[in-house]
Amino acid sequence: MIEQEYIWIIGATGFVGKKLAKKLIPNSELVCFGNKRLDLELMEESNLIMSPLEDFDYDWFLRFPPKVIFHCARLAGSNPTKRLSAARKGAVANQKMIDFIQDLSNPPIVVYCSGTLMYGNQKEAVNETGALNPIAYAEQYQIAEKPWLVAQKQSALDIRFARPAWILGADSWFYHYFLKPAFETGTVPYYGTGQQKMSILSVEDCAGQLFHCYRNGSPKFDYNLYSFAPITQIEFAQKIGQHLHLETEAISYAETEKRFGQTEAAALCSNIPVYSQHQDWKAQYRNQFDNLEALLIHALAEFKKEASMYT
Repeated sequence: MIEQEYIWIIGATGFVGKKLAKKLIPNSELVCFGNKRLDLELMEESNLIMSPLEDFDYDWFLRFPPKVIFHCARLAGSNPTKRLSAARKGAVANQKMIDFIQDLSNPPIVVYCSGTLMYGNQKEAVNETGALNPIAYAEQYQIAEKPWLVAQKQSALDIRFARPAWILGADSWFYHYFLKPAFETGTVPYYGTGQQKMSILSVEDCAGQLFHCYRNGSPKFDYNLYSFAPITQIEFAQKIGQHLHLETEAISYAETEKRFGQTEAAALCSNIPVYSQHQDWKAQYRNQFDNLEALLIHALAEFKKEASMYT
């Protein structure tokens, strides 16, 4: 008898994990782990288990032995102190999971969803060989990530880090730092000098490229996730303004820090253009959106659709 192999998503009720789950639901034996936010569609279409990362029940490995684990979970915190505390709890939970997986007779592939803030500011576009020098949110996030980084180097486990660039969706940073201020003030903001470069992909293509890391990636390799050539933030704001028929407005670093805090200012003003050393791998994936213009049109339409549900 052949034992069923399952695809796991830890953090399946979050921004990226949920999109990945809904992409895979039709064709996969999917096991989704969520925390706090219950999703009725995932309950109906998959095995949805509410199991917090810091209190994970390892008996699920016996019931649903995974072929691959997509790790999209990150313990949240509303400020640097709380994020630091959450990251430390996450590190303990991640190390516990690593210790358990290492003892399995057939350890799963692990695709860990990280982020390009781990690279820190760059003068030129950086690929997966770039040294890690985390800034902003990543200063805390890297604490929880570290056990997986160590295990990738020191163990036989097949751990692959996926590092998405700016993930654009109807919600997320796109709404909170660009659309919402635009609707409130009548101008589209850009932060700092506006010359900082952004690599961008849709949340849909983030999910697709995550799966591509598993299906077409190589053991213990890392992958930068992005869709388009880097664009300056002022150019990005201008593109939004064209669709909303609004002008742009410069928000200085000092004002950005005053409005949102030091961590947010560091992230919004970061210069982290990326590319991939895995060009063959990259060429095998077909983006849902062929260009940034098409993505912006889609994201704005999705936002308007969601907004209309609450008006």
